[in-house]
Amino acid sequence: MDQLARDIVRGVISYIYGPDTLRRLGGDLRIEVSRTGGLRRIYMGDKLIFTIRASDGRPLPTLEGARLINKVVVVGRDAAQFVKQGRSVMAKFVVSIRNAVPGDEVAIYSEDDELLGVGRLMLSMDETRSVSRGVAVKLRHHVKGDARRNNQ
Repeated sequence: MDQLARDIVRGVISYIYGPDTLRRLGGDLRIEVSRTGGLRRIYMGDKLIFTIRASDGRPLPTLEGARLINKVVVVGRDAAQFVKQGRSVMAKFVVSIRNAVPGDEVAIYSEDDELLGVGRLMLSMDETRSVSRGVAVKLRHHVKGDARRNNQ
């Protein structure tokens, strides 16, 4: 892939996820292209950090990519175990939302600063405070939880 295409990809990531994300990426980006010329995946070194959604070409962060983005939802300690099981984040468990609006891809962290997953934000902070039910973040990828904890 030529330098112009790399610069375009870096520009799109900077536009969607912010310039801080671009600074964290560094220079070691590798972009995987399909046989037809469409973008497929973005790697930093040997780690997959973004996959490209086929319908619109939007880069979606993987768990490794979630560590790089500044769009963050913090959930309560009670919700952390459920997110690790692959469940979406319910509105009543959201503690804070930083740098994100509904529709954004966000990294999900616990109050203890533990990465739990990545997903699409469905509600704003004001909406999560005003409703006691509903999905605030639709989970896409999650960190696998300890099965023994679920039996306690």
